Amino acid sequence: MSGPTLTSHESLDALPPSARDLFERAGAENLFSSLPWFESFVAAALPQGARPFFLVLAGADGRVQAILPCQRVSQDGERGPGDAAVSSLTSFYSCDFRPVIAGDVDPKATAFALGRAGARHLASEPVVRFDSLDSTLPILEPFLAGLSCPGRAILRYGHFGRWWEALNGSTFEEYLSRRDGALRETIRRKGARLERAGAVMSMVGLDGGDLPTEVAQAIADYETVYAASWKEAEPFPAFQPTLMQALNAAGWLRLALLKMGDRPIAVQFWVVIGRTATVLKLAHDREFDAQSPGTVLTAFAIRTLMATDGIDRLDFGRGDDPYKCAWTTNRTAHIGVLWTSIARRPLLVARHLAGALRRTRPEA
Repeated sequence: MSGPTLTSHESLDALPPSARDLFERAGAENLFSSLPWFESFVAAALPQGARPFFLVLAGADGRVQAILPCQRVSQDGERGPGDAAVSSLTSFYSCDFRPVIAGDVDPKATAFALGRAGARHLASEPVVRFDSLDSTLPILEPFLAGLSCPGRAILRYGHFGRWWEALNGSTFEEYLSRRDGALRETIRRKGARLERAGAVMSMVGLDGGDLPTEVAQAIADYETVYAASWKEAEPFPAFQPTLMQALNAAGWLRLALLKMGDRPIAVQFWVVIGRTATVLKLAHDREFDAQSPGTVLTAFAIRTLMATDGIDRLDFGRGDDPYKCAWTTNRTAHIGVLWTSIARRPLLVARHLAGALRRTRPEA
């Protein structure tokens, strides 16, 4: 029997039905492997000049075994580390990237086969970048082993941390008792002060997909607060609203709001898939810094999600912002990989190896 074959598809719509089915099954466990994520990303978060493509590994029976979402950046488009023209279909919005593997195959063997077929398909590229990779993912090393071939180097670099907390069936009160006393006092004192001032907290999406008009108003409130916050303007302003609408349709959206009368002053964009709640974005109006509205709203959101969704894992998303370790205790390192031709990019390889020699501690 012939082995698996690799084909490239230029859009999600061009994928065979079994590939879309694979995305739907993977999305039931991981937002960043789901159709709503990639549909929103392709629609509203691709840099100028970038084009998506999807490498699909299929068995001898034609059934899809694995998918590798990628993008190609044109010569006049943006480039990433190592001047890579081809990369994973990721950006600074991505909290995770992984090969999407079917549930009824050997995952490590399939990841290796995908890496090996991908190496042949992308052999002419001087540099290929894969980032947002969970360093603890069991299929990561087999995938990279499949990419390994004479004349090319795999250069790893630290990318970001992802902070999380296992709740293990605890109540909100038990969870909060494990937090620092200063945080608990801030929640109690500032929460009471906001309540006396007439502040009201709510969450959109708890009914598994709210009415479009309600979601549209919540998104408008989100954008109002974001514009009044300390954060820079979004480089892709349509992405968050597009993603929120898609997640609401899937029943995954949770938008936490804190309002003073009709004025929104704090917002948080959460996603619940399975029993994991992930916060993707949060912001508060700078005028209310002294009232700690973000801290109070975070406590409300966690309490609500534990009570209504029965979550057993909190995920604070991408990045090592200092506030995250107040709410969580575990960090998973995510890495990036440059897969490059030694002959065509010798200076890139030399610089990376020199940096590795200078490091006095492992990459976090």
